[in-house]
Amino acid sequence: MYGLENMQLREKQMRERRTRILNAAERLIRKTHSTDFSVRALAVAAEVSPVTPFNLFGSKEGLLYALLSRSLDRFFSKGLVFKSPDPNYHVIEAAEIAVEIFVNDPNFLRPLYQVLLGVSHSELRPKFMERTFSYWRTAVLTIPGINKSQDQASLNLLTHALMAHFIGLLELWVHQDFDDDGFRVHAICGIILMISSVVSKKNLPTMQAYLDQAKANVPSMPMVGSAMAEIAVQSRKSAR
Repeated sequence: MYGLENMQLREKQMRERRTRILNAAERLIRKTHSTDFSVRALAVAAEVSPVTPFNLFGSKEGLLYALLSRSLDRFFSKGLVFKSPDPNYHVIEAAEIAVEIFVNDPNFLRPLYQVLLGVSHSELRPKFMERTFSYWRTAVLTIPGINKSQDQASLNLLTHALMAHFIGLLELWVHQDFDDDGFRVHAICGIILMISSVVSKKNLPTMQAYLDQAKANVPSMPMVGSAMAEIAVQSRKSAR
């Protein structure tokens, strides 16, 4: 019994140290708008030994992926709590809420998600992407007429398409090639167009109405940033 209590105490202390380190890393990212802090600086901020982050996370990349995984909790707790009475809107709602979480916390999520887009990890990245996939799969299964017994290959294709669409737009937003409105309207319109291929014919007019409404919210559908500016420069050169 005494040995078991000691083991439980050590596990509790380890969880507390992990949380303290993750909280310190989040504060550093919010303060600097970057993930370029040193592990030594992190250890000082977390008030732990310089070797503790390595002992608990293996590497700085492991630490950042742990932060990424923790950030997903917000998406699951908010993005999959559907409020619309129309189940056809639930996938759209999942996209809307995900966008709002990002655009309402850019100082933290923009630099953090640069890690996902630029740093690979053979063990942690697949786990993160699997959890991301489950977010979109949960939303897809709310579409009327779709159920778990349907063709799994088709469900996987649709889920992967939604996930790839959103991550592609996220990359443009992270690098500021899309502003908040551009991210929002392209995410929602793209989702509507994709799920329109699987809804029943009687629901297609509803989906069209949702699409028209999404477009109307941002009439110009702005595209901004360095990539768009480069396209404009190249266009002017070609016109000469």
